[in-house]
Amino acid sequence: MPDPNVAVRPFGYADPDPVVRRVGNRDLFVGNRAAAESPPRSFAAVVSLTADPSAATTHHRPLVDGPGNTPAEFAAAVDTVRERRGEGPVLVNCRAGVSRSATVAATALAAAEGRGFHEAFGVVAEHRRTAVAHPALCTLAVCYLAAHRQ
Repeated sequence: MPDPNVAVRPFGYADPDPVVRRVGNRDLFVGNRAAAESPPRSFAAVVSLTADPSAATTHHRPLVDGPGNTPAEFAAAVDTVRERRGEGPVLVNCRAGVSRSATVAATALAAAEGRGFHEAFGVVAEHRRTAVAHPALCTLAVCYLAAHRQ
C-alpha cells in the first residue's frame, strides 16, 4: 500500500495546470511556470527563475536546475525574494515548482528567520510535498547563508 505521506513525481514532469503553495502563514509562495502565466491571486512580486519570463513576471532571475549557476546569480534571486517580501505576497516560480523555486524560497526563508538551509527547506517541503532540491543548488544555498549570517 502506498504511503500517503510520500509524493511521487515522474522525472521531468511539470504540471500543466497552475500550482501555487503557500509556505505556512507567510506571504511566500512557491509555484510552477503555469502559475506565473496567470496567477490565481494577486502578488506584489512574481520572481521567475526560468530561462524566459512568464506573463506575470515582475522580476526575472534565470537559473538552471543543476550546476551552471554562479553564486552571484543565485544570490540575486534570493536577494530579490528577500527584498520583495516586505512589499506583500511573493510568488517564486520555476518550470515545475519543485527545485529552483523551492530552493530559493527556502534560502530566503532561512536568511530571514535565522534557520539552517535544510531546516528551512523542510518547512517549504511541508507545503510543496514534491519539492526536491538539486544538490548544486543546495551547495549555493549553504554558501549564500554562510556569507550572509549576521
